[in-house]
Amino acid sequence: MNNAGNCSETVHGTPGEASHEEEKDFFVRIFRQLSAYQDPYRPILGILKDTCEFFGFYSGFVYEADHAGVFHLCEQYLCQGENSKQQFHLSDYLNEEDIEELVKHTGDIVYLNSRKTRIGAKLLELFSAKTLVMAPVIFEQKTPIAFVGLMDRRRPIRLSKQAINDADAVLSVLAGHIKTRVYQRRLEYAHQSMKNIVNNSGLDIYVIDFHSREIIFANDTTAVRAGEMDKVIGKFCWQIFPCGDGTPCGSCPRDKLIDDERNPSGVCTWDYQNRQSGSWYRSINAITRWVDGRLALVVSIMDITENKNNEELIRKMAENDTLTSLPNRRKFMADFRESLERMGKNGSSGYLLFMDLDDFKKINDTLGHPAGDALLRSIGEFLFGERETLGMPYRYGGDEFVILAENKSPADLPQIRDTLLRRFGAPWELGEHRVPCGISIGAVAIPQGGSPGKMTVEEFIQKADATMYEVKRSGKHGFREFNKDLDK
Repeated sequence: MNNAGNCSETVHGTPGEASHEEEKDFFVRIFRQLSAYQDPYRPILGILKDTCEFFGFYSGFVYEADHAGVFHLCEQYLCQGENSKQQFHLSDYLNEEDIEELVKHTGDIVYLNSRKTRIGAKLLELFSAKTLVMAPVIFEQKTPIAFVGLMDRRRPIRLSKQAINDADAVLSVLAGHIKTRVYQRRLEYAHQSMKNIVNNSGLDIYVIDFHSREIIFANDTTAVRAGEMDKVIGKFCWQIFPCGDGTPCGSCPRDKLIDDERNPSGVCTWDYQNRQSGSWYRSINAITRWVDGRLALVVSIMDITENKNNEELIRKMAENDTLTSLPNRRKFMADFRESLERMGKNGSSGYLLFMDLDDFKKINDTLGHPAGDALLRSIGEFLFGERETLGMPYRYGGDEFVILAENKSPADLPQIRDTLLRRFGAPWELGEHRVPCGISIGAVAIPQGGSPGKMTVEEFIQKADATMYEVKRSGKHGFREFNKDLDK
């Protein structure tokens, strides 16, 4: 708050008696002072002093409201007497009807030198004044946001009609200046608040010119990528961000965000991976009009590497057997369908092997389930380690395993058979125990082209399973390939 401590020695007499020349000089002096104000925050204390002296008031004031509607004394010229109250809440003195009446007279001054009106009496009480000349500053025609005025607590001052018009002119101009000041401050608060939000959002946010793709704004976290802000602004987005290779990104959804009439339309989200670091990012894109009116693309980028890792972990948990670490039955069914589609496209062939351990129940019964689990883990390690020779192994369930041998020909089948029977013909070492465990294997050929439209995944499994049971009935620990006679 600014406050003048001493009165000027010369005070005008009755304002109505001011000559035309005095009036003209006064207005020239006021408007020159205002026109020289480059900074809207510069105090108007000198103007308040000149205005008080011209109209014969002992005090001039400016109150501005905060976000809670409390008015604070921001500036005051005081010739003599006590300071005005430092703050007040308008609703403590005026009800809603009174405030609505006050707002209706936007641009008019309030001139009071008596308590004849209801609102007048309340305002004179608010300022503890005998005479009050005041202009409210209204925000969006709804509520006062500031007051600028003159008051006198010593005596009633009667202004001539001309003096009232002169005071109206001066206070209206000052009200406009204060309104600009309040708006400027609010804009700066809003700008700073948005800047803080944008810089502390945890996102990389930048804006590009829609047509040139030049970066015209970037928040602090975005600038860190390039080292400093001046290395970002004016650059092209694909020069800064790792989703591209130095050329416009083919995956950029820019053109999808405008309609046929080239107007903004919707929001687009897409994920991409940094080819160098392996990190994953999600890009949220929206079209808007920038502050200068041009069409712009607002891009928000968040690091989703942890989310992707968690998704991958969940996927692996859903698709992998926790005991053997092999892919499970669910994963096998999905992979087998994809394999058949690939074979149909590239004309390749392969085999499906269905395997069941021989007498596995005896191991659990004699050595206990921990030993059985250890055996299954060892078998899983062996099968996975030999996957280049055998094909991709899966734990189908219990003591059953399957192998998807894609791109294997009949010439490969003897080596697959011998590798399996040789290993399962030898005992497995489980701690202090050497445990024998044979295996029964049924194989079914996947013909060239994956037998498109002829056999389903389930039918291949059923035939391999039936062939495996033929091995069981024939004495166990053996290998047999499916033949059509089993269908009869």
